[in-house]
Amino acid sequence: MKAVITDHPFPSLDLAKNVFNQNGIEMEALQTKDAETIISHTREADGIMVGMARIDKRVIGSMEQCKIIVRMGVGFDNVDIAAATSRGIVVSNTPDFCTEEVSDHTMALLLMIARRIIQGQKGVREGKWGPTAIEFTSFFRIRGQTLGLFGFGRISRLVAEKARGFKLNCIAFDPYVKKEEMFQYGVEKVEMKELLRRSDYISLHSPLTKETENAFGFEEFRAMKKTGWVINTSRGSVIREDDLITALDQKLIAGAALDVLAKEPPDENHPLIHRENVIVTPHMASWTWDSRDDLQVKGAEEIVRVLKGEKPKNVVNPEVFSK
Repeated sequence: MKAVITDHPFPSLDLAKNVFNQNGIEMEALQTKDAETIISHTREADGIMVGMARIDKRVIGSMEQCKIIVRMGVGFDNVDIAAATSRGIVVSNTPDFCTEEVSDHTMALLLMIARRIIQGQKGVREGKWGPTAIEFTSFFRIRGQTLGLFGFGRISRLVAEKARGFKLNCIAFDPYVKKEEMFQYGVEKVEMKELLRRSDYISLHSPLTKETENAFGFEEFRAMKKTGWVINTSRGSVIREDDLITALDQKLIAGAALDVLAKEPPDENHPLIHRENVIVTPHMASWTWDSRDDLQVKGAEEIVRVLKGEKPKNVVNPEVFSK
């Protein structure tokens, strides 16, 4: 049996190799996103681990004996799920490898916004000191403000838990989660219009799907508070970036804190990365030594389960089992 890793962010693959060796699985590591190279190396693979490479219908169609594709990460929009399902290939992801990290990063961005950390640092570098070093417009204490959560999965729930420690009021929009379940986390379920109207901060925690792509555009920003901020640690394309730029230019919202962009890495002259009211971090929210190791091991273990005839823990396309 053979597992192929197409592309990865690790300095070493020793952890994955150890998992495979213990289960009699040969491992081949590539470091490419090139479709032709991937096709030539995965034709006879039994399992695939993929980072950011695109595994489309053509790549999947060339696989002769693949049983599972594991997306190393939470999102799986770079894998053609329908094509995999039609071929009877299980698709899995690793949604729990970075829950703590992304929720921490979300709260860090929120606190940077709420406490005007960037502005304070800028003031010091300009020789200013004391509270008057920053602009006090819409500068209020965190306690009692409202955090709106777009999506209510693992990460969003942990964000809510941490936000409640700062006495933030938490509301959430997610049509797939019942209000009783949200209530258990101290969160009020609301409709989208109410989320936009009431939130001081809106934090995005949805996967990228046809339903969520460009979910936040001009109309959504116009419906937010003028003092509101949008925080995105999910996928860049959940926000229509041109509309965000227009909303910022027209002062429809106060600002944005983004760990993800629609195109990564961005161009040097990207219109969002040099604004004083926009914080951009380099898609780092999920990353610590701990999460990095978890990602590698969890991905390898999913392949082992399927090749041993077991079901993976995190099935993206459960309908494959009814075929």
